[in-house]
Amino acid sequence: MQKVYEAFRTCGAIIISAPSYWRNVPAQLKALLDRTFAAKDRPLKGKLGGAIAVGRATAGGGQSKVLDVMHNFYLSNGALCVPGELNGVTASADKPGDILAQPRRLEQARALGRNILERF
Repeated sequence: MQKVYEAFRTCGAIIISAPSYWRNVPAQLKALLDRTFAAKDRPLKGKLGGAIAVGRATAGGGQSKVLDVMHNFYLSNGALCVPGELNGVTASADKPGDILAQPRRLEQARALGRNILERF
C-alpha cells in the first residue's frame, strides 16, 4: 500500500476503471479503496478523479452503482470528480473487443480524458 499511497501523492489525476460484479466493484478494488483510509494525509486531496464502469448488461448491470462507489471514494479523499459526458463513463461488454462496437461509449471515454486534461 505504501507504493499506492506514493503514486496517489505524485499523480495529478487518476482514472479508476472497474467491471460491475453483482452490482458492485470487485473485491480487490474495494479492498484497495478501503485501505486508503489508513493514509491520514489524504494523498488524493485536490487531485482530479474520473470513473469508468463496465457491466455485462446494458441496463441494470450495476454500472451506476460502481460509479457511485468510485465517486464516493474520491469525495471521501478530497479528490475532485471529473465527469465524462455525464457522471462517469459506462459501457456494456461480455467479451474482449465488445466496446469497439460502441462508438458512443468510446466518445464518452475521450470526453473524460479531455475534461481531465483541460482541468489539469
